[in-house]
Amino acid sequence: MRDWYAGRNFEPAWDGAMLSALSSFIANLDHHGLNPELFSLSRWQQTWRGTPPSATEEAKRDIATTHLALFAVQSLAYGFVDPVTVHQKWKPVSRSVSSVALLDEAVKKGPNEFTRWLESAAAPPDPRYRDLVSTLARYREIARLGGWKPLPSPPSNVGPGQPYSNVALLRARLRAEGDLPESAKKIRTKVLDPETAEALKSFQFRHGITPDAVLGPATMTELNQPTSHRLKTLIINLDRLRWMPRAYEQSEHLEVNIAEGALRLFKGGRSVDTVRVIVGKKGEHQTPVFHGDMRYLIFRPYWNVPLSIARNEIVPPALRDPSYVSRERYEIVPSFGASPDQVLPPTPENLQKVASGQLNIRQGTGPGNALGLVKFIFPNENAVYLHDTPDHSLFQATDRDFSHGCVRVSEPAMLASYLLRDKPEWNIQTVQAAMQDANRPNHKVNLTESVPVYLVYWTSTIMDDGRVRFDQDIYGHDGEMFAKFGLEAAAVSRQ
Repeated sequence: MRDWYAGRNFEPAWDGAMLSALSSFIANLDHHGLNPELFSLSRWQQTWRGTPPSATEEAKRDIATTHLALFAVQSLAYGFVDPVTVHQKWKPVSRSVSSVALLDEAVKKGPNEFTRWLESAAAPPDPRYRDLVSTLARYREIARLGGWKPLPSPPSNVGPGQPYSNVALLRARLRAEGDLPESAKKIRTKVLDPETAEALKSFQFRHGITPDAVLGPATMTELNQPTSHRLKTLIINLDRLRWMPRAYEQSEHLEVNIAEGALRLFKGGRSVDTVRVIVGKKGEHQTPVFHGDMRYLIFRPYWNVPLSIARNEIVPPALRDPSYVSRERYEIVPSFGASPDQVLPPTPENLQKVASGQLNIRQGTGPGNALGLVKFIFPNENAVYLHDTPDHSLFQATDRDFSHGCVRVSEPAMLASYLLRDKPEWNIQTVQAAMQDANRPNHKVNLTESVPVYLVYWTSTIMDDGRVRFDQDIYGHDGEMFAKFGLEAAAVSRQ
């Protein structure tokens, strides 16, 4: 602050015209889901109308106004909520442009250009952010017009071709969010017709429900979520998107949206592919929200079993069944890096030492390994990474929270070949060969350059096809964000 004012020869920054421009800028933040009263705008406007009793008080007001302006710029550029206050494992993202630099340039533009330029320059350039802002405006308009009427639940599930007396109301509901086109004709049928069924599938997919066009309890719960809750969800997820780096800062990175169960590959600031993933089980093993840098892959990895899993899930059955350890290809070792000739017998005494942490247990490499045939490492204190899995059938589930916290990837060979694409010796064929090569267990391959990986938690986002998606708050993180924004949680949860 001192340096900024020194650069201005300690001249005041906020005369009447500039205060009016700043007021307009803060008022416009409402378009971005940032209520101007989060910045006490009405109180500040009253303060600005008065005349300070002295030069000292005038200087204090000017400095305080600059603090306010920086807070507003920071909130639009990089988030109103500090992510570390809700996700303790998140590290601050390095920014190449500071809020001070943005404000300084805007002040230089003068009062006529200040608001327009600063709003454009500070807001994230991610196309998803722009689309989410437009979506917020669209849902606010829906709410202004009265929202949507509650849909009566049928006494039992209703599928395509089956009778449902409220088809007209259902079609109006689906038309409100764009799943049924505005051009769709009004019909008087009392049967779930093909056109309505297709629109219902679109709605279900956008809400993380199996798209089967069946009016079941989960679908009815989402259909009857109030518009007020959708608005609150959009507001907090706009802020989550502001936490991310700008495209010019990290044009290539991976994003795992935990709530959606999806991994997106970003290059040139745009998504180039999306694959399904499995995340930590709700209520038991949450996948943490954090970010790191992927540095290497390991083909046909060992699974170094964490102590808690070894103690609670492996030692008990191993003590009951002497063949369990060999059948599941576990190895008791003095350390995870032990050579094969250091493997110890699975005696009750050694198993008890595993449970107490004196010895370790790992699973041998191969198709049956819990990590599958490749894992992707971005070193972190959470011991979380991406990996293959021997059970790919679980990727067909709509709710994909099955893991102990790590992220299982549905297309590991594709991801590996993508990450190694700058190495001439690696392509999809050589990756698949390495995954099947039993003669090279624990085969480590370094990336030429590290790739940022972001494990995020977005319960509302813009999909690759431009549609808005709403996912379940599986870990309950939304409630804390609502509180930070002064919003009350009013959603009806589905089981």
